Amino acid sequence: MKEEKRVTCPICGYRMPISFTEDAECSGVYVLCKGRKCKNVIEIKIKKGQQIK
Repeated sequence: MKEEKRVTCPICGYRMPISFTEDAECSGVYVLCKGRKCKNVIEIKIKKGQQIK
C-alpha cells in the first residue's frame, strides 16, 4: 500500500481533507480552503508526489 499525504493550504497551513500518493501529478485544480479564518481559493500543484506551494 502506498503512503498517502495530505494537501496543506500554502496560506494558513491547514491540512485539507484531500489526500494524494507518492506518484501523483497535478496542476490547475482549484479548491476552497476549509480553514476557519482562511477561506481562500488555492491551486493544488503536485509534482512527483510532492506538493509545490
